[in-house]
Amino acid sequence: MVIVHNNKQIDMKRTFYSFYIIFSSMMCKGQVGINTTNPKSTLDVNGNLIIRDVGEIADLNSNIAILVRDRSSVGDYEIKEINSSFFNGQATAYYATKNGSWSLINLGIGGGWQKINLTGSSDTKFGDPTAFNNGVFTIQRSGLYAVNYEIQFESGINIEAVGGRSLGLLKNTTIWEQKRFDGVRVSLLGITLAAIPLTSTSINTIVPLAAGDSLTFAFNVDGLLNVGLLTNSKLILQIYRISNL
Repeated sequence: MVIVHNNKQIDMKRTFYSFYIIFSSMMCKGQVGINTTNPKSTLDVNGNLIIRDVGEIADLNSNIAILVRDRSSVGDYEIKEINSSFFNGQATAYYATKNGSWSLINLGIGGGWQKINLTGSSDTKFGDPTAFNNGVFTIQRSGLYAVNYEIQFESGINIEAVGGRSLGLLKNTTIWEQKRFDGVRVSLLGITLAAIPLTSTSINTIVPLAAGDSLTFAFNVDGLLNVGLLTNSKLILQIYRISNL
């Protein structure tokens, strides 16, 4: 018996089997290479990538991620994502103020330092009021923070009444920065002829803070006879996260 083969059928079968073997191999590996015979990930593109049409989002929120190329290692670079919360201003600002009628609480660190006793609920003008409790502001997100701490004597105050005392900003339980009350005096032969009333003083600084760290706004009232000179003034607190650490 003579068997006659159809060459076209044989070629089609060879092509089919070759394609099947390649496809099966790709499916087993779970890797596809474009312009490369040695894919190193599920999809490995060796070349430029052009996307002609993309959608737009109105604003950033925690559900949005940003894709970046990770160049931390030598060789091929992976595409990774960064949560958009690193770039938006979510929960990064706090502002509180009170015009008189506030009090001071002993800090327990000695040296005449006492902390201001604002309440988060009634004195907060912007931000999370629960972050400021019993005179202490607790950091919710790690980062680099700009801090403004200001006291205003609206009708002015004699510098002799508070001279030598200080504003203080504590990071956790350590004084980060302090600013002495001072004013302008005109004197002759050691005798003060005139003094311009002190109207305000402030601390403006930048503080690196981790989540769970605290900021405490304090006064040094050592030897101050009339604490009411301070507590009748206006307080302004501003805390703003400006970047990651």
